[in-house]
Amino acid sequence: MLTDRLRRLVRLPEAVLTGLLALFVAARVFICVRGDVFTSFDTFSYAHRGDPAFDRGTLVSLTGHAPRLWGVPIFYAIFPNDEARAVAQWAVGTVAWALLAWALWTCLRTLVTRILAAATVLTLGLLPQVANWDFAILSESLSISLGVLTLALMLLWARTGSVWHLGAATAAAVWWTFTRTDVRVFVVFLILALAIVAWRRPARRRQTLVAAGALVLATIWCTAITPVVDRTYTGWSATPEVRHEEGLMLFRLRLHVLPDPEVKAIFQREFDMPSCPGMEEIAAGPAWETAKFAAAYEQCTDFKAWGERNASDVWQRYATAEPGVFARQMREVVRLSVAGSDYAKTERVVPMAVEKLAFPPRSWVLKALGVAMLLAAAAFVVAARRRPDLTLAGTVVAVGSGVSLLAGIWFGAGEYWRFGIQEAIGLRLAALIAIVAAVDALLVARRDRAVPEEQSAPEAVEKTTSGAP
Repeated sequence: MLTDRLRRLVRLPEAVLTGLLALFVAARVFICVRGDVFTSFDTFSYAHRGDPAFDRGTLVSLTGHAPRLWGVPIFYAIFPNDEARAVAQWAVGTVAWALLAWALWTCLRTLVTRILAAATVLTLGLLPQVANWDFAILSESLSISLGVLTLALMLLWARTGSVWHLGAATAAAVWWTFTRTDVRVFVVFLILALAIVAWRRPARRRQTLVAAGALVLATIWCTAITPVVDRTYTGWSATPEVRHEEGLMLFRLRLHVLPDPEVKAIFQREFDMPSCPGMEEIAAGPAWETAKFAAAYEQCTDFKAWGERNASDVWQRYATAEPGVFARQMREVVRLSVAGSDYAKTERVVPMAVEKLAFPPRSWVLKALGVAMLLAAAAFVVAARRRPDLTLAGTVVAVGSGVSLLAGIWFGAGEYWRFGIQEAIGLRLAALIAIVAAVDALLVARRDRAVPEEQSAPEAVEKTTSGAP
């Protein structure tokens, strides 16, 4: 029995996948051993610090009475310290990326595309823009890994029809929903994809609708408790005296309005924004100094009164009044969001040229990603008939990532290069799925055409021989 298994492992094409996975795990272990844990101000709202100055109450609440949704804090609560939490995140990420490589391998039909897909996925999982988050005690690691895990399990279910794969995918997606509020966008598109599958495949309708129903309930649950979470978070924020809408406005003033003379003039002219020297001095410098900025806002009574009146809708009015300037700023924000970044410092195990290919410099990342998305759209058209499951999966990932990215920018502000990381990775995965699906479909079609020609060749030889004198 063992001998037969070993023979299968060293036989192509299984040996190629085994080798790729072995190299991936070895590189991930190296990254884990050499990685340094990273914490930031936000960390204490995810995991207790053992310090009364930071531990301000419960961090896990299924009803929203905690500073964060429960998906990350409940995971962190299992482990005694940040080092253990980082290793646990690393383990979840390692399994997720390896499983996605295997899922794509089993879904594709040609060796060329199998190797391309698996090698690319595993390489992505090793890049510092991805791997570094496993060592950051924040929400990004689980929001990335659980998304990858959900995608992998859904692809396996699409191929096998196994209820176990669907059940595991649904459980991962429910957990994923409660890692970050913006993940709901992905889940909504996942629900739509399940509805399409239920319509197209009657044999799987019951299990598909059950999974979709569970995700609908999770989305409703998350939406219902999010306002409570936002209110609770004020006690953990750097500016507890500022309500949620004002806090969002302050970030936008600090990042987009006061440092930009043109936008500042628009706000003063169109929306009667008063002057505040203390805020303007901080905005002119490189440091964020969020607490000082909020303190200056509190001390400028005219500005604070203006903020209380305008916090709820001034950004929407700005977009309507000056669409050109607004679009210029949003283009810059999108560029920051999709470029990728690394907070925790990890060892680089992939050549820099490969890293720059996957995550180009910010100066031209939008052009590169735009070309990739156009190629992906064309590839989906090519693959739609022969590879419908991969086409649907890639389309959901691409559209979900794009909509979530724009929604996150519209409804949030701050470290865009951090907050948009799961969307940045999602867009790259969507492009990969589209390309390998299209190439696989073309190669299979070419192979299918070659088979009848090979079969007809002996018949022609037989006729020629039988007609000879």
